[in-house]
Amino acid sequence: MTSNPRHHHVVSASYLERFTDSSGFLHVYDRTEDKKTRQRPDNVMHQRDYYRQEWVPKGVDPNIFEKELGKWLENSAKNTIDQLISDSPNLSEQQGSEFLLYLELQRIKVPRQSVMATTLMLDTIMKSAPPDPTDAVRTGKIQLTINKSARFHYMRMMLKQLIPWFAAMEWEIVTADEESSFITTDSPVSLFNVACRPPEEPGMALAGTKVLFPLSSKQLLILQHPHHLRSRPPLEVLPHPGEMEDHLHRIDRGRVWNKKLVTRHNHAMFRLAHRWIVGSSLEQLEECIFQLSQPTTTT
Repeated sequence: MTSNPRHHHVVSASYLERFTDSSGFLHVYDRTEDKKTRQRPDNVMHQRDYYRQEWVPKGVDPNIFEKELGKWLENSAKNTIDQLISDSPNLSEQQGSEFLLYLELQRIKVPRQSVMATTLMLDTIMKSAPPDPTDAVRTGKIQLTINKSARFHYMRMMLKQLIPWFAAMEWEIVTADEESSFITTDSPVSLFNVACRPPEEPGMALAGTKVLFPLSSKQLLILQHPHHLRSRPPLEVLPHPGEMEDHLHRIDRGRVWNKKLVTRHNHAMFRLAHRWIVGSSLEQLEECIFQLSQPTTTT
């Protein structure tokens, strides 16, 4: 990493390396430009100065978020993912705590969540503002803009909000069979509920909500509410689990998904992406693009 990086990865290259083909390349689909390419992980899913904070006080590095995130949390997560996919013993308490933070940050720091937060902020302002300025905004007489700093306020507001839910869930790692593989996207920690049609995402507190995080092209981490809770109607709101002190997790393993199940998952992840989708083969991406025109299926 350079002393002052300008290209900030919304998803780390070390994570994306887990989805490359045998030559070390990613097959990339840019849904904004409707373009398919083949690239190295370092050249994918980054935006110029995405985490740069120009408003920080003098003497504070405006790139501190990008630098510190890469130096500590992403390195910790890399080692933990290595352990998870190697079928090693369950995580230690420190590993569990750091990985929960990683999952939460990876969820809230990506462009999809930034756009969602901006939309919510604009809606809130419009609902609370007096009628005259509201009408002026709606007719285009006044331009209402949310500053970049709002994204960081959103992340600060959301920190530690998801961790209690993640910690209270049941964890499972499923494996793709020899004929299939998982994709990942620029929104790799996604929420899915069979009663909520992608690209809409469900609330974390709904009984049927699952957290989907592909660990590699062959392993998928699924977090679900405990069985006695997810047996309720999928849109039933669950009580908050409270603060979790124990971050030790028993991780279920052993299930192998066939091509049909993997394709259903990839279809959902594709719809929940913001812009970029990556996989280990061009055929895989083209299958996802074709599935986009088909009815939404379940994971």
